[in-house]
Amino acid sequence: MSLQGKNAVVFGGCGGIGFAICKHLLKEGVQKLCILDVSELSEPNRMLLKDVNQQAELVFKHCDISKRTMLQKTLQEDVVGVLGTIDLLVNSSGIATADVLDSVIDVNLTGVINACLFTLDVMSRAKGGIGGVIVNVASIAGLEPIAFLPVYCASKYGVVGFTRSLGVPQIYDETGVKFITICPGATRTRLFENCRSASMEMVALKQLFQDYLTRFVAQSPDAVGACVVRAINEGDNGSVWICNEETSTPFTFPASQFF
Repeated sequence: MSLQGKNAVVFGGCGGIGFAICKHLLKEGVQKLCILDVSELSEPNRMLLKDVNQQAELVFKHCDISKRTMLQKTLQEDVVGVLGTIDLLVNSSGIATADVLDSVIDVNLTGVINACLFTLDVMSRAKGGIGGVIVNVASIAGLEPIAFLPVYCASKYGVVGFTRSLGVPQIYDETGVKFITICPGATRTRLFENCRSASMEMVALKQLFQDYLTRFVAQSPDAVGACVVRAINEGDNGSVWICNEETSTPFTFPASQFF
């Protein structure tokens, strides 16, 4: 799908990977961009986005993706009301740790599921929509176990499984909506720093994390933004893309053994 002149919605677009995705979408010619986040879009960042594409219309709405009622009200009344149609949804909200572990699942997985299903209903050709693309940002922690972040890992495994389950020909043929998963590796963001400072009671887990830090070089969020654009342009429905150490590539899963 060409992004020129399209309407896009980005959850978690005020910083880190989400903000980098917004920049790359605007570079590709997105005409209307709606950013949904619990944080405010700072004036310097707003100006940076305007400089990327001065013709684009930027809309910011406060929204907590983990709150289902707020999420649906914001998408239906504010986003669809302003944009008219949604051509592209990118879910990039995420947290790694929380005092209440339920919050990690609520933000990283349940919120993503709710956002996808509501937007799919809006986009679906079977319901009068024009189709589109939904991109969910997971993590390499959604492909391999990571002992020092088990709940985060569980949430990202869920995102990968959910998105791949919807990215099948039968759903695309009816709705015209393509689903893509992005799995970044270590990326220089606040989330990554929160992992660094997270309290891990087990000495063995602290050592595992230190070993991880010495083996990998954290990439720029812009690498992930570029990967998202490439996946939208080149990726097959249901595809999963790895973005690690500034390099992006499609990931190949083994053939299903049970279905």
